[in-house]
Amino acid sequence: MPGIHAARLLHACRGLRRIASFLGFFAQGDTAVRRLQELLQRAFFVECEPQKAGRKQQLVITEPAQIGRVFDALGYDCKSHITYHINRNLLEEDCCIASFLRGAFLMGDTVAGPDKKSHLELKTTHQSLSGEETSLMLDLGLSPKQARRGSAYLLYFKDGASAEDFLTRIGAPHAAMELMQAKVEKNLRNTINRQVNCETANMMKAADASARQIAAIQALIDSRGEDAFPGNLWETVRLRLEYPTDSLSELAQRFDPPISKPGLSHRLKKIIELAEKED
Repeated sequence: MPGIHAARLLHACRGLRRIASFLGFFAQGDTAVRRLQELLQRAFFVECEPQKAGRKQQLVITEPAQIGRVFDALGYDCKSHITYHINRNLLEEDCCIASFLRGAFLMGDTVAGPDKKSHLELKTTHQSLSGEETSLMLDLGLSPKQARRGSAYLLYFKDGASAEDFLTRIGAPHAAMELMQAKVEKNLRNTINRQVNCETANMMKAADASARQIAAIQALIDSRGEDAFPGNLWETVRLRLEYPTDSLSELAQRFDPPISKPGLSHRLKKIIELAEKED
């Protein structure tokens, strides 16, 4: 059997159990089960149907000769007690390490959807396996974080770039691209939302300022008429009343000749001060 098939099957030892006269491979999800069936058939000419085992499914091998072939290929002695360690003799090349990690991930580990916060994790109930998987990832230039959740040992990536690197290294570039595309779209949406919110806030601020200015103008006209506005203030009053929705920049350009925005702001503040004195 080619070494690459052994590497792909070696991951199942995380969920492998040998009791009395049968060998069981545990997996979660129909995709992982079908993939495991394919590898068992291709590598050992073993065909078996999945059986329910709680929330997981298991593929059971009962033929002693078939069990022996599996154990021999994975480097275990079926006559002795199985320890939960990875057989590094089968994982000397990067492609074999990637195959193992791909299988480990397919056995029931998780990655957050593209529309959610970045999170990818691998989980095992055996501390020794978690440490050995960490070593394999480091060999591929990946640096997972470690944690414990109840009886489970976790290796995880919280940032999108690390999750994308992991998926790419284990042969899932399309999934990595989906995460990258979703991140770009999310950043674009956030940028647009910030711009819209900023523009909306500026428009509301400008509208409030214009309303205060018009209210001050009306108060002065009601109390003192047009004579309340000395010198060039009357032109400012006329234009503000004629164009109440203009921003300061737009209104400043309507003067003949145009004036500066700070100059217009000074005139409008003067009008508000005059109205406040009337109060």
